[in-house]
Amino acid sequence: MKFTFTQSSMAKGLQKVMGAVSNKAPIPSLSNLHLMLDGSSLKMTGTDLDLTITAEVEVIEVEGEGGVLVNAKRFQEIIRELPDVPLEMNVQDGNVVLSGTGIGNYTIPAGNISDYPDIPKVDPQFSFDLTADVLRRVITKTIFAVSHDEMRPILTGLLIQLRPDELRVVATDGHRLARIVRHDINYQGEPRDVTVPMKALNLLMKNLSDDDQPVIGIAQSRASFKTATQTLITRLIDGNYPKYEGVIPTSNPGKLLAGIDELISAVKRVSIFASQLSRQIKFKVDNATVEITADDPESGARGEETISCEYTGDPLLIAYNATYLMDILRQIDTEEVIFELATSNDGAIIKPTSQRDGEDFIMLLMPIRLR
Repeated sequence: MKFTFTQSSMAKGLQKVMGAVSNKAPIPSLSNLHLMLDGSSLKMTGTDLDLTITAEVEVIEVEGEGGVLVNAKRFQEIIRELPDVPLEMNVQDGNVVLSGTGIGNYTIPAGNISDYPDIPKVDPQFSFDLTADVLRRVITKTIFAVSHDEMRPILTGLLIQLRPDELRVVATDGHRLARIVRHDINYQGEPRDVTVPMKALNLLMKNLSDDDQPVIGIAQSRASFKTATQTLITRLIDGNYPKYEGVIPTSNPGKLLAGIDELISAVKRVSIFASQLSRQIKFKVDNATVEITADDPESGARGEETISCEYTGDPLLIAYNATYLMDILRQIDTEEVIFELATSNDGAIIKPTSQRDGEDFIMLLMPIRLR
């Protein structure tokens, strides 16, 4: 088979699929890309068996049809270095030959597609669609709280909860929690909870276009995310997600209102002086100010700032991990932030001062022991 394509279109397709190609493939054929020509469409697939991505590349001047395997790393490297001109791929005598006007000929040994594992198919039991903006937002606002502890694999993904006309996306690592609820979802099926690996969602966000309308399909052990030009299929994380609802406080009496930019700037500066081990930063809150302090007992360094706020509740001294706190504050997209507080031992609800239409977004941060 023979066909022509542009360097830019192939580079764009490679950008989408290469994230699914394993650097340490347990099966030699998995270090290849699976190319299948069908009419004027070239489907390019990469997989590590847990994650599979297929992207479509537009081709012209097609002769023949069929499929071939090509080494993913070498193919991407030569495409990246070629100029943005029409290129010809000719599969012949067990080789893939790349050529084009004004450039040389590049031969890559071809593999047989029969050596490639079956590309998984998802027969969705449940499906719904979202705009790219909504999907990107619910992932971005929660994925920072996903755990990296492989000893608790269920927490290394995002929990997606489907309810009639409602989508909940949740992440927690035991120290912080993020939950975003959308009430404008076109879904009328049975309630369903699934946990999607973080790697798959990061790759999905990387390749989403603003005009995409992703369709999400949920099967027994896999999920699919389809757009007009790509399909991502991922294995779901097996297990039951913890009952997170019970740790979200429902009646924290203290209410702290502070400017988000001022608070972020103060926390950034003061946290420079926090212990590298504990990353502890303290908030001393009264009705009009927050005193923010951090110190490093080993070096004797100390940082202290006071910012204005509005606070209703008993005076409070509470400590947080500065890194976790900054991760949460960066998700606030209103001019001020609300902390709902109880005691120095209770988790704080942190949220924007206003919610977007059809959305409810909160975060929870657990304190650390005062020292």
